Amino acid sequence: MKPPEDDGAVLVEGSVVDAYYKNGWWSGLVVKKKEEDGTYLVSFDSPPEINYFERKRLRAHLDWSGSKWVRPENKELAKSVFSCGTMVEFRCSFAWRPAMIIKKVQNEESFIVKYCDDRFFRFSERSRISVVDSLEVRPRQPPPLCAVGKYELLDRVEVVNGSVWSEGVVRGILYKGRYMVSIGKTKVASVQVGVSDLRPPMEWEDGMWHKRPKPKSNIYGKCYTRKRKRGQVEHNSDINDTAKDATMVLPFASRSPLWKIYETMEVFKKLPQSPHFSPLIESTSEDFREGSALGMMASFAGLLEKLRDMDKDVSVRELDSLKDSFIKLENHGFDVTRPLSRIKKLLALKDRQLKILEGRRGLDKERMDESSKRREAERKIVDVKLKILELQRQEAALKEKKEAAEEEKEQACRNIGKVESCARDLGEKLEDVEFDFETLLSAPW
Repeated sequence: MKPPEDDGAVLVEGSVVDAYYKNGWWSGLVVKKKEEDGTYLVSFDSPPEINYFERKRLRAHLDWSGSKWVRPENKELAKSVFSCGTMVEFRCSFAWRPAMIIKKVQNEESFIVKYCDDRFFRFSERSRISVVDSLEVRPRQPPPLCAVGKYELLDRVEVVNGSVWSEGVVRGILYKGRYMVSIGKTKVASVQVGVSDLRPPMEWEDGMWHKRPKPKSNIYGKCYTRKRKRGQVEHNSDINDTAKDATMVLPFASRSPLWKIYETMEVFKKLPQSPHFSPLIESTSEDFREGSALGMMASFAGLLEKLRDMDKDVSVRELDSLKDSFIKLENHGFDVTRPLSRIKKLLALKDRQLKILEGRRGLDKERMDESSKRREAERKIVDVKLKILELQRQEAALKEKKEAAEEEKEQACRNIGKVESCARDLGEKLEDVEFDFETLLSAPW
């Protein structure tokens, strides 16, 4: 039986409603009302979904009790930092994307969230739903209160690009609160932004926001010291906490003051190097060999720093590219055993990660398929119940017709009895008339 038309019932948080969505009515729960425009935030359980609806696209949900339609009681909504409808951010590589919590996955430390298309937490038809590890989710960061001139050179910041807040570093201060900022791990300023597009990086820990401390320099590598002898360089290695001197003839004269800088770098103390640069003899003219060698030294330090700072979402392609770069340095005499070993382990872990993600995607698809089957079965159950109700109504009508027919039958039987009694009386009278007639005929004159 079709439920009655919506009577304009008042909807509050926890009201069970039907929302007209994707060409059908779906049962959901009112999470909250948006006072600015009067829309309602409604969550759905199967499949997981959340969206805003105008009042005209909602109606109070009704259940059939067997004899009438009844409205279920309002449900009490759980209130927490990560409850349904909470605006949050989740980590994606070196950036934070805005999203809204739909529900927590039972028996798992993860949430089902819906992506927002801008930093104002609005949805569109392109908004995607995904399962995110709880460690990658934090509440919506409070808006920055920075004034012009607040940020300084090399300050760590987060810069907005569309709906995403990416990690960056201030590389230049312009006029009127404008900054040059590098994005991610690159050290080259790539965008010019205003102060309204920046915010200080914050850490969510123990239920509170904390300012992120400025990172300490933790570069690891090897250290160079040299004798002032044309064409020769002495390398001091601290491997196994021992020191030894070794003299190597290089294919160039080491005149640049940059070698002194490399001597003091921590990167070359932890991973000492003794590159021979011999391929430069054939590939590079003598005037450019020292510059090329210095560039390789800087590249080695930069590649180690890049490897150290890699995010867990790094792609296999990036790891392969880094591996190729270390192999090129190996051809010039760099000891890249440990970085290549680490990359090999990372690639193995990445392969395991991809297989696990593929398996989880398969489970998510299977779960969605089973949810669809369940909804189809529920629809069939409703159809069967409606047919049963229709048959019960037809049965009641037929019973009424049967009782009326039986009453007509009994009345006809009573009428037949009366007619038969009258017929008997008339038969007796007819016999009397016939007897009188015959008597008259046989009487003597």
